[in-house]
Amino acid sequence: MGLNKYEDLTPIQLDVLKEVGNIGSGNASAALSNMINRNVQVEMPHVKIVDFHEATDQSGGAEQIVAATMTRMSGGMDGMILLLMDRDFVDTIIKAFFDHKVKSLLELEESEISALTEIGNIMCGAYVSAICQLSNVDVKLETPSFTVDMMGALMSVPVIEFGEVGDKILYIDKKLSIDGEKMNTKLFLIPTIDSLQKLMRKLGIEA
Repeated sequence: MGLNKYEDLTPIQLDVLKEVGNIGSGNASAALSNMINRNVQVEMPHVKIVDFHEATDQSGGAEQIVAATMTRMSGGMDGMILLLMDRDFVDTIIKAFFDHKVKSLLELEESEISALTEIGNIMCGAYVSAICQLSNVDVKLETPSFTVDMMGALMSVPVIEFGEVGDKILYIDKKLSIDGEKMNTKLFLIPTIDSLQKLMRKLGIEA
């Protein structure tokens, strides 16, 4: 059976995507530690395939206000990476850069948005680096866009643009400890079906 949507992924193919998530999480944590000059420890991330509705629910529900970066992939892989930042993570990043916490996710200053966008750029780049390392695929990333919105509105973007993959996405729930303080980031990796097929072939796994 061919790979026409995420539901068609075999257990072996899923394991490969999980390994990409594991390596990417390690890369992203190291990059984050260097950028904010803090001790960043990461637990083994929880990587799974979920549908958009489940992803929304597990991220606080459709009406939950969240900060996120959206990064488009091109070149050897087309698609999108959506990185969610919870309030504790945002506070920690802003504290590291500006020595204060944010008043509200809806009242971020331009300098704070710029810092969070760059964090998203570096962390998503680290995940893509893992893909490139494993598959020798050249993936390019566009400059990420930063947004604060309800979770339901955020998830509608990949649903509309990449609905061809079905209703499933790769969900990476990563628990971090920054200077001993625990927090979460969530990442959704959404390659197009053609890109997923190419990746599997590059890795020597029949798609």
